[in-house]
Amino acid sequence: MQSISNDYLSHRLSHDNPWWDYSSEIETKTLTMPKRDLFPAFAQSIRDLGQDDTLVLAGCLGVGKTVMVHQAIAGLIEDGAPSSTILYCALSSPVYGGVDINRLLEMFTARQRHDPDTPIFIFFDEIQYTGDWQEKFAALGRSWPKAYLIAAVSSGAPAINTGASCFILPPLTFPEYLRFKGVEKTFFAEGQTGSALVLKPGAIRALNEEFHEYVNSGDFPEQNKIEGLLNTDLASLHGISNTQELNRLLAILATNTGREVSFEDLTNALGVAKNTLRKYLDYLERAFLIRRLTRVDQSANRFKRAVAFKVYLTTPCLYAALFGPVDAQADIFPRLTETALVSQWLGAEAAATLGYASWRGGAIDLLALDPVNDRPSHVYELDWPDDYAPDGKKAGTGPRELSAFVSGTNKDAKAFVLTRENTRQGTIGGVDVTLVPLSLYAYWLARDPTLGGFHGEV
Repeated sequence: MQSISNDYLSHRLSHDNPWWDYSSEIETKTLTMPKRDLFPAFAQSIRDLGQDDTLVLAGCLGVGKTVMVHQAIAGLIEDGAPSSTILYCALSSPVYGGVDINRLLEMFTARQRHDPDTPIFIFFDEIQYTGDWQEKFAALGRSWPKAYLIAAVSSGAPAINTGASCFILPPLTFPEYLRFKGVEKTFFAEGQTGSALVLKPGAIRALNEEFHEYVNSGDFPEQNKIEGLLNTDLASLHGISNTQELNRLLAILATNTGREVSFEDLTNALGVAKNTLRKYLDYLERAFLIRRLTRVDQSANRFKRAVAFKVYLTTPCLYAALFGPVDAQADIFPRLTETALVSQWLGAEAAATLGYASWRGGAIDLLALDPVNDRPSHVYELDWPDDYAPDGKKAGTGPRELSAFVSGTNKDAKAFVLTRENTRQGTIGGVDVTLVPLSLYAYWLARDPTLGGFHGEV
C-alpha cells in the first residue's frame, strides 16, 4: 500500500499556494470580495507581530476566516512581500491528516530555500485539526524567530496563557450587512462625523425592515454549516461522541435564546449528567455558537455559585437556519432582536463586561459591568413592543425597575430603553433614560463597541 509521500504533500501545497507560480487567479477573486470591517485591524496585527509572537484568527465555521486570510495574503504580496515567502495550508484537508505542521514548514522552506533568518509568513487554516496545536504552534515560533505565524481556528480559541494573540472574527454585523447589500447610505444623513448618527426622516421603519431580514439571514450561516460543526469530527476533537445530544442541546438553547436558563432545567431536558452538560456547553461556546452571560443580583453583586445563566445564539440567523425564518410579529422575535444586539459585541473587549440581573420578582435584561469597580456602567431594558409609549399611557414596570436598579447600584450608569420606533430622552425616578430604537443602537454599537456615549437622532 502506498502512503502519502512528500510528493503528494508538495503537490497539495502548490495547489494551496498558487502565488508561488505567479498565478493571480485566487488573488484576483479574493480582492474583488468585500472586506470585513475588522480586516484593517487584522492586517495590522500581522504587521505588528514580533519575534516569537503568534496570531490566532478565531470564529465560527463559515464566518469568513479563510477569505480574510487570503485577503491578507493578497495584501502582503501587493505591499511587496515576495510570494515565495508566504505559506498557506488548509489543514482541514484529509491530505494533511496526521502530518506534523513542522514537516510542512520544512518542506516549504526547503522548496523555497529559506533559512531560519529569512522573514516568512506562515498561515495554517483550521489548525485545530492538528493535535496539541497550541504547543506545536508556539514551538514553531521559537524555531523560526523571523517567521510571522498566523493560524485560523473554528473552535477551541487559545487561552490567555498560550502566548498567542487571539483575534475574534464575529458573524456579519448589522452595518456590514447593510453595506454589503448596498443600502447603508439610504438610511443616514450625509456628512456625519465621529459617532453621531442621524437617520433620514421616516427611515426608522425601513431600517427595522432591514433589521428583520438581518435577524433571519445575516448572510450566515447555512444549515449545512451548522451540521458541519455538530456532526463532523470537529466536535470529537473536544471529546464529544454523541452528536445527537449536542444537536438537541443546541436546539433547546436556540429556542431559549435571550432567556435565563438553569443547569438543573437543562440536565432534566437533555437527560444527561451535569458534567456532560458543561462539556457540551463549553464546546458550543468555544465553537462560537452560543454566548453565556453572567448573572448578578438586585445589588449588582455576583453570585458565589452560578446555577443559572442567560444564553444567546452568537447570531440570530442561527435560529432561522435551525427552525426557518421568523415573522416580525412572532412571540420569539423580540428575543431574536436582543440576540442580534448582543452579537454586535462579539469580538470586542467590551463583550467580557456583559451580564444581566435577576432576582425574585425582578430582572434587568442586559448590563455592562465596569472592569475596574465591577459596577454597572450601562443598563438596558428591551421594549421591542413599544409598550413604554411617549405619552406614558402604556408604561409597564420595566422602566421603573430599570431606574430603581440604576439608583441602587450606580447612579452614573447610562440607562437605555431599547424600543422598536420610540426615541426620546426622559427621566424616570430621578434617573436619566435614553429611549432609542434597538435597530439603530445595534447599528451604532457595531461601529463603536467600546460602549462610548451614544449620539443619535431619528
